[in-house]
Amino acid sequence: MTLQKIQNISPKTWLIAVAVFTLVLRIVFVLATPNIGSPASMDAGTYHSIAVNLLEGKGYSEDGQNPSIFVAPLYPLFIFIVYKIFGVHPMLIELIQCFLGVGMALLTFLIARRFFSQTVSLIAFVVVSFFPDLFVISTYMYTESLFVFLFLALIYTALLVAEKPTFKRIVIAGIVGGLATLTRGVTMLFPFVFFVALLFRFNLLKTVKIVILYSLFFVLPIIPWTIRNVKTFHTFVPIAVGTGDVLWTGNYLPFDGKYNYDKTMALMDSMTVGMNQIDRDAKLVAEAKKNMVAEPAKTIWLMVRKFFRFWTWVYESAPSGQKRTTSSPVKLVLEIAYYPVFILFLAGLVVTRKRWKEFVLIYLLLLYYASLHAVMLVVPRYRIPVIPLMVIFAAAAVGWLIDHYNVRRI
Repeated sequence: MTLQKIQNISPKTWLIAVAVFTLVLRIVFVLATPNIGSPASMDAGTYHSIAVNLLEGKGYSEDGQNPSIFVAPLYPLFIFIVYKIFGVHPMLIELIQCFLGVGMALLTFLIARRFFSQTVSLIAFVVVSFFPDLFVISTYMYTESLFVFLFLALIYTALLVAEKPTFKRIVIAGIVGGLATLTRGVTMLFPFVFFVALLFRFNLLKTVKIVILYSLFFVLPIIPWTIRNVKTFHTFVPIAVGTGDVLWTGNYLPFDGKYNYDKTMALMDSMTVGMNQIDRDAKLVAEAKKNMVAEPAKTIWLMVRKFFRFWTWVYESAPSGQKRTTSSPVKLVLEIAYYPVFILFLAGLVVTRKRWKEFVLIYLLLLYYASLHAVMLVVPRYRIPVIPLMVIFAAAAVGWLIDHYNVRRI
């Protein structure tokens, strides 16, 4: 194929070709690495156990005896539905997640296209398609694959509402936001973020009307689960407990606010021995607050460092459920992939600064996400949902460089 023919290939064809290629590549990687992301350990074990117990008629339970309120329900329910239809085949979950991975890239393209040229959007699409963190996460039975897809859908549908707030768009956006929150409760406060963002586009009265309607449909998919929690545990928990774990761990000064594996779990277990999940969570929240009040200056300084840690920390090896020992090849790949994107992301923020009002929702989401984890717990994995947003601005910086080079050359 000549260069001229390659240049004549339509962007849509490139989009489809890259999507198909990365899908095949993801599937091959899953089939070639059956031991990665095994449900026998780590968080995957919890989701798998709940799905199997649902399948066996034991309810939403981790141990098959006691109902659980520790993890958000949508991802275990997703696994349960797949198991119900096709049988208990964990690898099938990973194969389905390959499609969600391609969906993440397509949604990134659609979000970028609201702001930038087709070229910039295609660059963002390609980078997200091959980005190691987003690529490999499909092989783990973790919430990220489903959550990042829904998180990007939440952003895209919210942008459509901000552009033209029709009843249909608001309903769809609200439901998508609720589903994302049922996957990971981190987006629970998104309606407030949305409210602030819309104030830059509409007057106060119109913004209030939009957000109230949005919020009604946002909570619609959440309400049945909340009612289940109230009936089962006799307390109001909208999604799940677990705040105590991350708040205590992320503000435990002797460990510098980092999860120290067995040592961290041993300390938390010693404080909560014999407690149920709700009492355990309340105890850890209380202990975390006590530690924070006792050392306010050190706690604030730790939060500042965690904010920067959120943006700069990469894993030193692949997760295994045990304390990580540095794997130089893995660390190098992650660094080579992430740091150039991070630098270009910062550059993208600079070159697009005059259009800042267009990006208010994205800015607020990035700030909200980083700040929330700075207050609680930071690990590189928690940054994965915002990587596509970073890539969009990084692609904008590349687009600016291309345009600047072409102008200079002319």
